[in-house]
Amino acid sequence: MRVKVRAVIVQDGKLVVSRERRRGVEHVLLPGGRVQAREAITEALVREVAEETGLDVIPERLLYVAEVVGSYGVHDLNLIWLAEPRDAQLADPSVLVALHSPEAASMMPPIIDEIVADAASGWGNEPRWLGNVRRAPVDPLPTAGPLAEPGSDRQ
Repeated sequence: MRVKVRAVIVQDGKLVVSRERRRGVEHVLLPGGRVQAREAITEALVREVAEETGLDVIPERLLYVAEVVGSYGVHDLNLIWLAEPRDAQLADPSVLVALHSPEAASMMPPIIDEIVADAASGWGNEPRWLGNVRRAPVDPLPTAGPLAEPGSDRQ
């Protein structure tokens, strides 16, 4: 299992994202990544967001905990934080997507509905467990072995 941190950063009603190419396909993600050994969660968040977006952020609070369990041996635990840029930095326009856009709807992890609802209601008070939020891959490959149980690849 890999522990990852991700940031929800909203600027002018748009979401800051990172873009990554996998197998020639561009993916839109919440900025973040793996927590290194003995690294504090908030330090990892600041480091990963800076690496991916150039923003220096302040982690505000934990919003969600989500698991991504899927084929190809993927098992990630995502700690998703609300974060604010220091000194009201503005993100590069290329990393901003409208909350209600098709691009946001395809974002990974697929939690845009929770983000939109919680942003509208002021983010609530307590972190929420979202469970396994994995979506089926765009180019599914046959799975075999002990992890491939019928019905285990829920959307």
